[in-house]
Amino acid sequence: MEDGVQHGNAVVATGKTIIDLPDHISVREWRHTDAASAARHGNNIKIWNNLRNRMPHPYLEENAAGWINFCSDITNHRHTGTWTQETGGQGPAVSTGYTIAVNDEAVGSIGLNFADEKDVYLHQAELGYWLSEEHWGKGVMSKVVPAFVNWAFKTFRILLRINGATHEKNLASAKLLQKAGFQFEGRRPDFITKNGVTAAELMWGVLRPKEGDE
Repeated sequence: MEDGVQHGNAVVATGKTIIDLPDHISVREWRHTDAASAARHGNNIKIWNNLRNRMPHPYLEENAAGWINFCSDITNHRHTGTWTQETGGQGPAVSTGYTIAVNDEAVGSIGLNFADEKDVYLHQAELGYWLSEEHWGKGVMSKVVPAFVNWAFKTFRILLRINGATHEKNLASAKLLQKAGFQFEGRRPDFITKNGVTAAELMWGVLRPKEGDE
């Protein structure tokens, strides 16, 4: 692999930066050494309350290490570049999950959950993210999310749309998606249950820009 050292199905990620932003913010590959930082920032009930339960709480270093291993496993990567119905992806496979870094410290996560290429939802993926509470209110995500969506459309040509979903009371995340170009597509009543409370989910989507607008 060009961007890492391959060991069987796993890649020891080098932490390659895919997006470089102002104020020492970047989106980069995970490093195995990021586990301690990710656990320290991610082990926060306020973060967990707005996420799906696949991110456990407490969020321990071993949990962070497991996620880094998942993102670094080439069997979980997706092909980049031109895509056709007959041949699939034409470019090299890359990770779909990255860390949000401030001053090169892993302080959050962002990535895409792709549908099965053999299913009817093959041309879409769902955006997911979290950020350390230490960096809330500093404009980090308002820089990261639009840049990552733009990168995703340019990188994964299979994508025609990217979806987002927010808890009905998570107004900050809804506002963030709107600023990143996502359109409100509907409200699903009694759709999610978190901490024993059932609530509505808001659906968001952004379509691939037309050629020449990217």
